[in-house]
Amino acid sequence: MSRLIEVWGDTVDTRHMGMSIALGAGIAAPTFLLGRAFFTSTVADTTLAESYALLLGLVACLVAAVIAARLFKPKRIVRENSAITESRREALEVIAADGGEWTDPAELSAEVREELRLLGLYDVLVEAHEEAQRRQEVHP
Repeated sequence: MSRLIEVWGDTVDTRHMGMSIALGAGIAAPTFLLGRAFFTSTVADTTLAESYALLLGLVACLVAAVIAARLFKPKRIVRENSAITESRREALEVIAADGGEWTDPAELSAEVREELRLLGLYDVLVEAHEEAQRRQEVHP
C-alpha cells in the first residue's frame, strides 16, 4: 500500500504530512495561546494584544515549517532519461540546419554557459560542436 499522495502538485508521504501538521499545530497553537495570555496582561489595547499574539503564532508556523522541511525530505526523484537528451539533441540539430555552424561553447559568456547548463543544453551543445569539428576534419 502506497503512502504517497499528490497535494497541490507535489508528492508527499501521508505519514510525514500528518506529522508536519501535528508539529505545526503543536508549536503554533500553544505559542499563540501563551502569547495571547502574555500580551493581554501587558498591553492595554486588547486588539493590539490579539494582533501581537497572532503575529507570534504566525512566526511559530514558519518555525514549524522549517523544522518539518528539515525532518521530512522530498519524496520525488528527478531522473533525466536518454529520450530527453535525444530530444534536446534533435532540437539543436534543427537549429543548426536553419542557422549553419555551431558556436564553440567555450566562446560563450559565463552567463550564457550557466543558462545552458540550467536548461540541460550545455553538454549537448559541446557534443554537437565537437562532432561538427570532427566532420570538418574528415571532410574539409
